[in-house]
Amino acid sequence: MAADGAGPTDPGAVGDARAHRAVDQLRATVADLEARLGAPASAALQPQSAEALARAVEALGRQLSRLEETSAARYGRVSGALKSLAARLDAEADARAGLEAQMGAQLEAALATLAAAAPRRHPAPIRLILSLANGAAAVAVMGAVATLLANPPAPRRLALIEAPAALALRPGLAEAGRAEVASPRQPVPPPPTRTAATEHPQGTYAEAVAALDRGEATALARLTGLATAGDTAAERYLAGLYEAGASGVARDPAAARAWTERAARGGDRLAMHNLALFLAQGEGGPADVAQAANWFHRAADRGVVDSQFNLGLMYEAGRGVERNLGEAYRWFAIAANAGDLAAREKQVDLQARLAAAERAGLDHEAAAFQPGSPTPTLAVVIPPATTVAETQALLARQGYFVGPVDGRTSPALRAATAAYLREHPAAPTH
Repeated sequence: MAADGAGPTDPGAVGDARAHRAVDQLRATVADLEARLGAPASAALQPQSAEALARAVEALGRQLSRLEETSAARYGRVSGALKSLAARLDAEADARAGLEAQMGAQLEAALATLAAAAPRRHPAPIRLILSLANGAAAVAVMGAVATLLANPPAPRRLALIEAPAALALRPGLAEAGRAEVASPRQPVPPPPTRTAATEHPQGTYAEAVAALDRGEATALARLTGLATAGDTAAERYLAGLYEAGASGVARDPAAARAWTERAARGGDRLAMHNLALFLAQGEGGPADVAQAANWFHRAADRGVVDSQFNLGLMYEAGRGVERNLGEAYRWFAIAANAGDLAAREKQVDLQARLAAAERAGLDHEAAAFQPGSPTPTLAVVIPPATTVAETQALLARQGYFVGPVDGRTSPALRAATAAYLREHPAAPTH
């Protein structure tokens, strides 16, 4: 280690040491020369001293040249690094300025949309949002609010943003009647044996609704007769009248729920959706979230997109069903494939929370979904396994399945099987 702290392999330190030695030699030669010049004339300068002086001066000159070259190189490197850093700082400043300009434009657009959509509604929330408008988070919040106001959600769709005891529900799918003077409440008769609507003397459901729209005096009686005889469309329509208190029917949530249940049990898919909502919010009777999920499932299987969306929300939140992000993703994907943009957003939100193999299987199931068809059972036995349990163990060893080896088909097993078959198309199954 050199005295100045530089390592022995430091070229700069070695060059400095050599320069110091050359200077020392030059000083010694110059001192000898000065002594001789101050001596009597008999002490002439010897040739050896002149040669030593010349060599010392030459060595010192070489060292100075090398030091100048080294310094120039170091300066060049430092200058280049400083220029690169300055360029990066300029680029970052430009990008930040562009981002701020973009955020400002989005903020202005969101404020304009919000003001145009609801200038007088909900003033307190609007003031709260405006008070946050200086931050990037406010841009995102206001953009979401503006989007919600500009594109209101589909009717009767669960929001699941309130406390677990009170699910936020939206308007129903039943047809609405005309508001008239309410008649006394009529009891709901027991369900009859189902027969075709054309066999009844009241005519068809479409004729009864048309007569009701025209305001005919006998229209409500004809519609009630069809509903009493088991016409599911008439039952659902009559339930809507009781729920709204319209077309001469007194508002009666209990009767609306009873007629809705009759129509749902008769196979009307919209009534299944509405019955699930009655059960979820406890309107017209006790709440039963588990049964609500069951009826949402029945309607979703039959292609009701709002039920598919609601079912995805319930699986995501674990309301009425065991929490299952895979099932939530699948139902959101099914609804999205039917054109529901909100469901597509929910599907994208869940992607990062699921493994790629599981998503592949769920996407396959969603693409294969057909309304009215049972959920595809993709958990087949994959040789050399001979049972579902052995298939679970096989897929677990290969990293496709994470779950209990219990021999039971589950959404996770279906997803794992679909992913395995997708990546091993030649694998035998039975």
